[in-house]
Amino acid sequence: MTFQRPELIGLIPAMLFVVSVAILGHWRRGVRLVDAYGGRQAAFRLIGRRVDLFPSLRLVSTFLGVALLGSVFSGIAPVQPEEAPVTPVDLLIAVDVSQSMTGNDIEPSRIAWAQRLVEDIIGAGVADRVGLSIFADWSYQLVPLTDDSDVVSFFSPWVVPSLISARDQGTSLGVLIEDVIEEWERRSRPDASPVVLVVSDGEAHDSQDMVITSTRSAVESGATIWTAGIGTVSGASLTLTGSTAPLLDGSGLPVVAGYDEELLRQIADVGRGAFHQIEDEASIRSLIADLRSVSGRTETIEEPASDPTVWLLLIGLALLVFEALLDAGLTTRRAP
Repeated sequence: MTFQRPELIGLIPAMLFVVSVAILGHWRRGVRLVDAYGGRQAAFRLIGRRVDLFPSLRLVSTFLGVALLGSVFSGIAPVQPEEAPVTPVDLLIAVDVSQSMTGNDIEPSRIAWAQRLVEDIIGAGVADRVGLSIFADWSYQLVPLTDDSDVVSFFSPWVVPSLISARDQGTSLGVLIEDVIEEWERRSRPDASPVVLVVSDGEAHDSQDMVITSTRSAVESGATIWTAGIGTVSGASLTLTGSTAPLLDGSGLPVVAGYDEELLRQIADVGRGAFHQIEDEASIRSLIADLRSVSGRTETIEEPASDPTVWLLLIGLALLVFEALLDAGLTTRRAP
């Protein structure tokens, strides 16, 4: 407990002293009155109550009542829990919108889960600033780093493969990581922790060495690279946009969307981040919880400690009323 006006606490002992002197003085007068009347029985017949009993109950109730009311007037208040220090986080979300993300091996589709992931992350408020990019063979910035989460939420439905050119349907993770880090360096803050979240099926067209080299460069610049994998090992056959006809490669064979979990895990490991497999709402919540840990944020909101002022005031007044009833002879109207 703390006191907003601690200087008033010193008045409580003084008040207790004055009240105790008054009560004891009243008791001594009663004792003298009994002696003057010739004994307890004579005094009781004349007064109708015992006035020579030591006022222990009056003293206790008065002491407690004065102490409680003095605490109220001193501004007693509960000690609120200190907020844990929070590290500012700049979160750059990059979503793979290549043709393979239209695969429906995870219903309704990989890209649909990517959109849901972005929306849930923005809604959870895990970062101070958020940026949104999409990528295929090249990366495209939809929203630069901003503290206005509503702007990012507005653009999240545009995370679709049809937004980019039909000729740009590869997946270049290495180029993406380099571009995202350049974006952060243009808007960097010295006290912020940059986090890059790559949402992809991991089916990259550039070499693994290039991807890992870009990841190491990002770490050297101070960023951490996280990956969210969407897809299954069995993959999914792709169809032509706006049609149910299968998409064929140059050899006339159906194109199957693959999934490279190993590469995504390696990126997260080298990038000093974490890998999360996105397949349901629980996996999204798990990723959000881990992202909160970067800044020190917690999902649970601690309830403020209850204010005891009203209860202390009521109890203090009740004790003083009880003392007044004792003074009126409530418990002393009995024969000696």
